[in-house]
Amino acid sequence: MNHTRRFYRGYNGTRGASFNVRLDTTDLFITAGSDLSAEAYRILEERRGELEEHIRLYPDFLYSLSPVTPPADASAIALEMYRASISAGVGPMAAVAGAVAEHVGRALTEFSEEVIVENGGDTWLQLQTDAVMGIYVNNIYFSDRIKLKINVGDTPCSVCTSSASLGHSLSFGKADAATIIAESGALADAVATGACNLVQSENDLQKAVDYAMGIDGVRGCMIIYRDKLAACGAIKLC
Repeated sequence: MNHTRRFYRGYNGTRGASFNVRLDTTDLFITAGSDLSAEAYRILEERRGELEEHIRLYPDFLYSLSPVTPPADASAIALEMYRASISAGVGPMAAVAGAVAEHVGRALTEFSEEVIVENGGDTWLQLQTDAVMGIYVNNIYFSDRIKLKINVGDTPCSVCTSSASLGHSLSFGKADAATIIAESGALADAVATGACNLVQSENDLQKAVDYAMGIDGVRGCMIIYRDKLAACGAIKLC
């Protein structure tokens, strides 16, 4: 399996050991107190195995672009994705990257007090000190200029971004970036998709922010469309 080079992965800090864990289409970039590659790979393999078996039994989980009623035998990670999709009004797979990042990250806290897991731009964080996180925006107005401060007291949390102009994920909107902060990785990912889908012009920014902040569990929302930025809630720009 070939993996696209993640150009935004340029971390050279001193927070701990940083390493990649890859399995099929999943490519994680993890920072922890030590190299936990073996542990992370085992956890990732387990969670992916659960999702692949669930998809085999329930193909709508993979293909539906709208919420699906969860079956009684759904695993924990699949159930979180179902619930997030219902809250956000999108398909369950819109929550997958954030859900995987959180499940791997939470499991790794058994071995490290601080863990950061990034999965295709969707990130789960358990911090010991405050951090600054860059949000890459693929336009001339905000490229390399947007940074969020994440306070240690606000973690664990998930920061997920959906974009119509960057990446391979399906989007029906035109936002350059829709970033959501929530404790749940599945919810942050699903709502980011939903918010991005709502933006067709700058006139939709308020509607998209109101949609996101109206969902229980969402802490903050930031949406960028061309030269306009709208933000609400726990968004700390720096």
